[in-house]
Amino acid sequence: MKSIVSILKNALLNKKYLDYKYLLFFFALVAGWPCVFYLLGWLPHYKLNYICLFIISGILVVFNGKKTISTNISILVFFQGFVWLLYFTYYQDTSYITRIILLLTTYFILIIEKRSKENILLPTYNSWLALQALLGTIGFVLVLLGLLEPISVFREMDGRPGYNFGLFTTNTYIDGLIRIAGFFDEPGALAHWGLIALWGNKLFYKNKTIEWGLLIGLSCTLSLAYYVQLLFYLFVFYRLSLKKLFPILCVVVGSVILISSQSEQFYYAIFGRMEYDAATGTLAGDNRSDLLARCWKVFLENPILGTGASNLIEMSKEIGFVGANFFSLWAADGILGILTMWSPFLYLLVLGTRRKKYLFLFVMFMIEFIHRPYDPTQLLYPLTIFMIISQVISKTPHLPDSRSLIKNNI
Repeated sequence: MKSIVSILKNALLNKKYLDYKYLLFFFALVAGWPCVFYLLGWLPHYKLNYICLFIISGILVVFNGKKTISTNISILVFFQGFVWLLYFTYYQDTSYITRIILLLTTYFILIIEKRSKENILLPTYNSWLALQALLGTIGFVLVLLGLLEPISVFREMDGRPGYNFGLFTTNTYIDGLIRIAGFFDEPGALAHWGLIALWGNKLFYKNKTIEWGLLIGLSCTLSLAYYVQLLFYLFVFYRLSLKKLFPILCVVVGSVILISSQSEQFYYAIFGRMEYDAATGTLAGDNRSDLLARCWKVFLENPILGTGASNLIEMSKEIGFVGANFFSLWAADGILGILTMWSPFLYLLVLGTRRKKYLFLFVMFMIEFIHRPYDPTQLLYPLTIFMIISQVISKTPHLPDSRSLIKNNI
């Protein structure tokens, strides 16, 4: 069993891990938001990174072999691309061209992986998330002991300050206490993408070191959403051992409460948001109800095709902020756009009628992207979902093609 440390050692010393495919896959994972490498000045602006990825991966596909990928993935990718092309034509909105470019980049990367002798994209992703969790855990302890301070401060995309501790970054640093974010823009993002790695590892590779590294490390994000979804993960995979795990969960929750109680501001940043606010009749940290209502109202005005992504941004100058909520894409793209966006998830749902573990996988994705809305203008979103689907197909023998699935489930 490979440990996270040995994976890192191999990556530095083994020429295998310097193969262009590993480097390309890793670059795809860190090229843009929510990774903050470009905000730290370690990479160029993410738009330039995306263009480079598109060109390089496209060239590699054209000039390196002929093997292609599953018809199922091709149908899903080109269906989405066709619909976004229609939206571009209808709204004259270039943001839909961005979606197409990122879809094609994802498609090229999956073809490159298919032409290699092994599935390496998901293991690379899992190892990268586990490494961030490990480094963040070490840093978390060092900060608590007063042995580590920020080495630089940078500006996050939303304008808030970000703190670079070398081993990790965060946007939550209060009274000497932190929530780790790895090299993502916020702690909740590390928890979100880490949970996808946790499920991907458990379903397809069962690497215990990666699993425990993620379970422990993601706890240091102090994300309530992570703890809630962790219960679902434990129920699916360890429900017969919950009695044994209960004391460990109590220790984790107790430790979080003890640490957060050292600072009133820090406590509020974690638990205060869940307290009832009698003045507003909502939770104290509820900053999305107004956004949901605002976007739902816009959606009802154009329920089929939406108002268009760029048009929605223009409308926000008058009606207020419209991002970071579940109905944002409903307002932008309408029912047709949402069904298009969800087509990979619906594919998992259909597979879930045949294999229960894929039904649980579908539920996990729905929980994740309801809480942290899907963003088709950032590469990591289509890359992760199609990466998982590629694993489902490669690890599941005698899987019927999309046409058979549709025919048999109508």
